[in-house]
Amino acid sequence: MDLSSKDIGKITGKLQEFMLYSQKVAEGDTYLIVNRDSHILSEAALKAAQQNGLNVSQFTLDSKRPYEHFPDELITLLQQNTPKAGMGLYDYSANPDWNLKEVGARIELLHKVIEEVPISWAHSPGITVDMALNGALQCDYALMVRESEKLLADLKGIRKVHITAPGGTDLTVEIPEEVVFDTDCNIIPPNAYGGPGRFGNLPVGEVWSQKDVLIDVANKQTGKTESQSYPVKHPADGVLVCDVAAGGYQGKINPTKPLIAEYVAGILTDLRCDDPALRGVCEDIKASESRYGLPTVLEEVGIGLNEKARITGNMLEDEKIRGTCHLAPGNVRCHVDMLVSKPTIIGYYVNGAVKEL
Repeated sequence: MDLSSKDIGKITGKLQEFMLYSQKVAEGDTYLIVNRDSHILSEAALKAAQQNGLNVSQFTLDSKRPYEHFPDELITLLQQNTPKAGMGLYDYSANPDWNLKEVGARIELLHKVIEEVPISWAHSPGITVDMALNGALQCDYALMVRESEKLLADLKGIRKVHITAPGGTDLTVEIPEEVVFDTDCNIIPPNAYGGPGRFGNLPVGEVWSQKDVLIDVANKQTGKTESQSYPVKHPADGVLVCDVAAGGYQGKINPTKPLIAEYVAGILTDLRCDDPALRGVCEDIKASESRYGLPTVLEEVGIGLNEKARITGNMLEDEKIRGTCHLAPGNVRCHVDMLVSKPTIIGYYVNGAVKEL
């Protein structure tokens, strides 16, 4: 794709804003750009970092097949020569199914590497040039920081939410005491749980509750015990009807054939969809359950804030849409965001207050 100098400048300027407002970089800071088939945006990010006076370097992920684990060279670079900040740009436009197939490698990178080193990291799985030029990347970053801080303040002391939507969602979710709400609008370390590294999506624009822990678990396929990230369960009961977009699936969901997830006590008990195009999402979840023998649980509750985000069928942007929420079942090396359109969210607080969010 050929872009005009004006378009490149439009993207570069917003990436500069992101680095300054959401990552709080300063002149002379070190910065790393990881490029997974996102050459135009990587070059724009390079220009943005240089114009911010940063000491920038790049790493290219060039495998012609999906990664199960990212290269040792990248892991070593992050662990031994940790930059002050950076971003991972993953464009799956040419290979849409790779987005889902690389989820495990990305989860491993974030929870076993990024969170363990002092870094501010922007995570962009599925980013596109169109998203950067015409969509969610074009938001007002200073405004996003302020609005996310306000929502985080409103969510303090919340212990349960009841989510309903016209599409049929009716789900009650408890927020575990050990889980806190966080945002990708401000990814200045340390993270919400006191760890040295902090990551968030780019484009920004959501507040979410989520926590993962490292566990030792047997891989039934290899017979070996592995150290893997596994989500803290949000106790939840009811049904989630995802009729807009789902993580790992490139395309808009047919609202007459939604993805339907049922939960009992926070455990996913049924996942079904009449659209064969979404079969891969269901199979990915079942594959994790089969490989590691652990139940899939409700991992995340997220609320969108970004007025520039559009419905595109790409979950990286869709989950940021203002006036939406998303919930994600998760397992070992598995996380699938599911978008709920036009939700009503009622919050129940520890002090007895009840408020619509």
